Amino acid sequence: MPIETDLKAAYSLLYDAKEPEQALELYESILKQSSSNFIAHIYKAACLEKLYYGFKSWHSDETLENALDLLKKAKEIAESRGDRAKLALVNFRLCVHYYNRKLYPVANTFFTTARELGYEDAAVPIWEANLAQKIKKWERKNGPIGAKDLKPPSIEKLVLSSNTTPSSSANISETQPVKPIFKTDWYQSATTVTISLFTSSLPPNKESVSVEISPDLLSLQVTYPIQQTGSEFQFSTKLSHEVDSQQIRISVLTKKLEISLLKKQKIQWKQLDAYCETSRMSTSTLSVAPTANDKSAHSYPSSSKKSTDWSKIDAEDEEKSESADAFFQQLYSNADPDTRRAMMKSFVESNGTALNTNWEEVEKKEVETVAPEGSELKNW
Repeated sequence: MPIETDLKAAYSLLYDAKEPEQALELYESILKQSSSNFIAHIYKAACLEKLYYGFKSWHSDETLENALDLLKKAKEIAESRGDRAKLALVNFRLCVHYYNRKLYPVANTFFTTARELGYEDAAVPIWEANLAQKIKKWERKNGPIGAKDLKPPSIEKLVLSSNTTPSSSANISETQPVKPIFKTDWYQSATTVTISLFTSSLPPNKESVSVEISPDLLSLQVTYPIQQTGSEFQFSTKLSHEVDSQQIRISVLTKKLEISLLKKQKIQWKQLDAYCETSRMSTSTLSVAPTANDKSAHSYPSSSKKSTDWSKIDAEDEEKSESADAFFQQLYSNADPDTRRAMMKSFVESNGTALNTNWEEVEKKEVETVAPEGSELKNW
């Protein structure tokens, strides 16, 4: 099979099928045939990064080191060829690499270089705004950025600094079952509502996920077996509006499980949960996530009388829920190309009232502006 065909197939496996492990094998096969293939180096690194952040079995120093080595090799290839476009791309990918490691000054340096080299992408304005925000927070916390902040630390130092004692954490993982970290978010388009379930114990595939809608079309229950512990994952909630029980789309991504439901009525939902008294969404801005002050937005719906604030699970990432814009930027930066196109098209065409991540749904039709529930849409 020609290398170009393999490259397209590997890219599709990585971003369309969400199968980074299979894509990795194909990129490795390509590099055996052509050891200086620039694209294979770039996206083999992307595979490793997705595996590192999305799969516990791949979360090791070696995975991150290999990803960085591949990007450095890609940079050498681009420099040897004097290819400005390739240099722009690899600098952007290095920006993404260090951004994911939360080394924002370093990431910003590579982003600036990529822009100077003419890197173009629909996501550039969002990356620019997001990095500017991260740099401001960095400076408030650490003071003015100095030369030492622009020098990437070693992988080993980075990993060790994020744990208490390596030996103790390793022993815990071997002797105790891992409790799934669970957080929820949701967003909507004109016709669908999508619930994102962030957990460390994702199902192996969508076929193992059971989604049940009650006869009144308002109660949702999601279950699947957790292979690591032999227990069962359970999520249930009472929806604020009716959905179609026959139109359910399940997507298992690297860090989350997404359940997309078709609305019975094409109205803008103010909230996901029927029992939530405060509005979690506003259509005046791009509101696809709960506000930081909405504690109910982070609650795990269950029969337990004890309420758990899931936003406190990862204190260092509390900035992720500070605003709808921040959530959008995070969602966009982690999305594949088709999802990005769908988000941009739906948001722009709907005048900021709808957000859709399914490119197939929005590709061939204009996304309508949806008036908030209880209001009337007027055309001027």
